Amino acid sequence: MVFYISNLDIMRVTIFNDKQNFDGSLNLLNNYFKKGEKRFWNYEKYIPFLIDKLKSFDKLDKTDLQLTKTFFYSGKYSSKLINSFRWSCNQKIKELNLLIKKENDILNYISQQDIPHEVKNRTRRHVEDIIKKIQENRSNYLHAIEKQKRNYLGQKELFEEIKKNPFIEMRTTPLKQSGGQIYQKGVDVMIAADLINLAHTNSYDVALILGGDTDLIECVKLIKSLGKIVIISAFHIPGKPLLSTISDLIGAADYFLNLNNFSEKELIAMSDPLSK
Repeated sequence: MVFYISNLDIMRVTIFNDKQNFDGSLNLLNNYFKKGEKRFWNYEKYIPFLIDKLKSFDKLDKTDLQLTKTFFYSGKYSSKLINSFRWSCNQKIKELNLLIKKENDILNYISQQDIPHEVKNRTRRHVEDIIKKIQENRSNYLHAIEKQKRNYLGQKELFEEIKKNPFIEMRTTPLKQSGGQIYQKGVDVMIAADLINLAHTNSYDVALILGGDTDLIECVKLIKSLGKIVIISAFHIPGKPLLSTISDLIGAADYFLNLNNFSEKELIAMSDPLSK
């Protein structure tokens, strides 16, 4: 009987996925795809793909990379939030409806006045432009309500699916809403706490951070001082911070996987079409 003894070192990889930031990367990448060919991340595809991609780095090319855990960090919807958001948007819509009524009253008033025809037409066009802009603003609130309802239902479905996978754990913080906007807060704090706590308990050798924010710089420096390898994967165009989801954090990490450098074939291997 022959026994095979591997000469590869084993390195444990833990993924810290800042979902909103990583999704933002794909939103920017979707600019490269034609209409109708846009993509969305499929975690069952991109997780093994990125793990395999790590083998291209010199410190990891002769190691047996073992994925121990994937943490998904995300703001979490609730029915209470959706109801509050809907109420807030409807209040804005009521205000806009009143403004539209006032502008229409002005149109009616102008039409009844004995003033030069040219002045009347110019005034009418001006008021109609204002009404059009208010109507567009109102439509934005209506679309926002429907969009957030879809996001809420989609997130519930995703979370239920993720619960079935023992190697993935959701880490959430309640979403906030204000002024017709829903936003997340506190995710970076959760990521930093897990990165440090798990490093101190020696639960991983390699931290693969998907997305991330510059607030994690000091955290990354700390876990590197504990002997951990840190890899960042995000979208970045040098010199164009508005077209990037990351900046200073790149220099703090050991390696950087720039999604902007991925080929179309690679991106397709990590994602599914939106129309699917």
